[in-house]
Amino acid sequence: MEGHISSYFVGVPGGLIMSFIAFSIVFIVIIGLMLLMMGLEHVCNAIDSVGKSKNNAAPAQKAAPAAPAAGPAPAQAAAAAEDSGELLAVISAAIMAACGATARVTAFAPAKAPASTAWKNVGRLQNTEGC
Repeated sequence: MEGHISSYFVGVPGGLIMSFIAFSIVFIVIIGLMLLMMGLEHVCNAIDSVGKSKNNAAPAQKAAPAAPAAGPAPAQAAAAAEDSGELLAVISAAIMAACGATARVTAFAPAKAPASTAWKNVGRLQNTEGC
């Protein structure tokens, strides 16, 4: 009386059993990955705490100057202005490399996409047509 294992999973009950087994395996793997990530978090925190304790033991560190109590808004505005200036410099350099030293960029602004283009209309039309 030799039978294959597939003979046990026939019909609706067999399909339900196979589904239960497959879902169980998936959830076991997900739980294992979650536990692995939680363990890595603890390991990383332990490594960071060891690194911080070594840095605190170094006597020859300068204290950073106290930040002004102005709040985060001016700091964010200054960072945005600095990023904007850096972006302008990068764009200017790229244009000068492509066009020569006579080209000059004085300002830039993001381009706004048109509300409807021919490509968008064709794509919408093709998505609505049946195969």
